[in-house]
Amino acid sequence: MSQIDLSQLPAPEIVQQLDAVSVRTRMLNRYAELQQVDSPKPGDPLYFAFSSMAEEVTRARQEFQDISLGNMVAFSTGNNLQQLGALRPVEKYDSETDEQFRRRVQMAPEGFSTAGAEGAYLFHALNADENVLDTSVDSPEEVIVNQYILSRNGNGAASDELCRTVYEYVSQAMKRPLSDKYTVFPATIIPYRIEAELEMLSGPGEEQTIAEAEKRLTELVSQTHILGGTVSLSALSGAIHIKDVDGDAVFQPVIDVNLIEPQSKIVCNKSQAPFCTGIVVRRKGE
Repeated sequence: MSQIDLSQLPAPEIVQQLDAVSVRTRMLNRYAELQQVDSPKPGDPLYFAFSSMAEEVTRARQEFQDISLGNMVAFSTGNNLQQLGALRPVEKYDSETDEQFRRRVQMAPEGFSTAGAEGAYLFHALNADENVLDTSVDSPEEVIVNQYILSRNGNGAASDELCRTVYEYVSQAMKRPLSDKYTVFPATIIPYRIEAELEMLSGPGEEQTIAEAEKRLTELVSQTHILGGTVSLSALSGAIHIKDVDGDAVFQPVIDVNLIEPQSKIVCNKSQAPFCTGIVVRRKGE
């Protein structure tokens, strides 16, 4: 099933965003029109009063825009997202991130049907147990449905108990067609290790750069730990080719990256998931 990637959707402009200068100009011109006087100039107390009001109007419009986006699944977070999920109804697990929960909320309409369609099988399996991190469905032959489960625990290999829980939940009356020959399998885990050397000039910020590289790799590893996940060498190298970082911390820019492991791209099928067993990042020459 192909879902719309909500993270790629542009934020709609609920309220037109105006800069404070244009708002102030409109106010000054309107004041001059109503009072039949010249528009106040800088230094005039009225000019400063209208400037202050224009800033408040601009801020209020931005706040209203942000509040409005908080009522949309694509942009909502925290309690707002949980309230939107309750309308489906889908309840957030304690161990879920907002992005993981958002996926289930987005998929909720699939659950209005029995699990005949791929999306319905996915939704019901994700709702079967909190420990289901990801799932996929394959139908190699007519009426045969194989479902693969990636666990939230350990390296992702689902236990027999978790597979049985999913099977029993999805097999409940009204959740899937009785004619389907349905089987649940644990995901096959494809282990790999990341080892990289960073070429940097000597100077302050080396440790901060290495720490930032490890952080970025950890985030990338988490994002690709899914069924059918792909770990590309270019993504790994790009993540740690650090040039500049926002904030006050001092970083040493990376000149080049020597990616030692993995040596080739990792591509998993629907029954497999990549799992990183360790991350080692060091300065070249150490």
